[in-house]
Amino acid sequence: MTEVPSGRMLRIAAHNGAPEWGGAEIAVSRLLAALQSRGHTVHFFCNRPLVMERAANFGLEVSRLHVGGDASLFSSVRVARALSRFDADVLLVGTFRKTLHLALGAKAALVPVVSRIGLATDLPRNAKYRWLFRRVVRHTVVSATDVAERYRQLLPSMPEDRLEVIPKGIAVPEGIPSKAEARRSLGLPEQGILVGLVARLVRAKRGDRFIEAVARVPGCTGVVVGDGPERTTLEEHARHLGQIDRIRFTGRLDDPWPALAALDLLVVSSDTESMANVMLEAMALGVPVLSTPVSGAHDVLVEGVDPDARPGRVTSDFGPGTLASALQRMVHEPALRERMSEAARQRVANRHSMETYVDRWEATLRRVAKVRKP
Repeated sequence: MTEVPSGRMLRIAAHNGAPEWGGAEIAVSRLLAALQSRGHTVHFFCNRPLVMERAANFGLEVSRLHVGGDASLFSSVRVARALSRFDADVLLVGTFRKTLHLALGAKAALVPVVSRIGLATDLPRNAKYRWLFRRVVRHTVVSATDVAERYRQLLPSMPEDRLEVIPKGIAVPEGIPSKAEARRSLGLPEQGILVGLVARLVRAKRGDRFIEAVARVPGCTGVVVGDGPERTTLEEHARHLGQIDRIRFTGRLDDPWPALAALDLLVVSSDTESMANVMLEAMALGVPVLSTPVSGAHDVLVEGVDPDARPGRVTSDFGPGTLASALQRMVHEPALRERMSEAARQRVANRHSMETYVDRWEATLRRVAKVRKP
């Protein structure tokens, strides 16, 4: 494949079809903003006004491009027209379930497609997706090795060089408050061990599992940071367990960094992830992480790390008892937390810097983008 010359800036189109603003939308907005800062022209097309509004806060040019389900045949035509008007060199697809019309529209507009897989459950299990990823999508990027392995199993005939693992990167913004300042600003206890869940409160994040684990571990306070359809249910669950005084609910925060700075430990209690943003954000601040065995957790917390220098722990299963057992040790061993804190900072600096992340994405997009005639 002919590669775009390194000196030429790209015209990068991206699309997000999610109905809500979450981790995937934050991650792709950060990436697009970083690429734009390097001189590339970026346009972010979105299905919903809410996502458009939040993405625009990253300084991105955004517009609405509604892509419907498979039966919405005119969606492909809208995509082709939008990409032609923008004169795109490459299209970054960020929502798995919208791949059909985005890929077909891009093909009609002669624009190569890169698929960014956001969840471990976004897999080409049926004939439609297998055909799309073999024949139409030019390149697929995942953030975790276990997701890449599943793609290779499901698409054994796909060339090796069309599937790539790019671990997420993170950059810490300026002005992060100290732990004491963060706790005061959020009305959290200034003393004691704070264990946090920072997430959009939907079923897959399993806030109930977090609450049950904290309930079994004395000597700490649980903090649930975020909002969503499960919040009322989670508050009722904490009250039912007699833990409403030990579990604080902050609601949604526009800036999650102070909440992370306030914590002694972060817990990822989800059923499914793909290298959670919040895990890397916490680690960048030196906050150790305890995670269920979701996609990406092993890559970040275990792989290639000396057992005595790991930045966190990954449980062997999804049970709240297993989570509580691991949490018990991390809460009651301050020396362990201190070692993990330093290891967390080093892990992010060495393997998950934003600069390296954007370098790899830029190289991939150049390799895939269409080559224009001089």
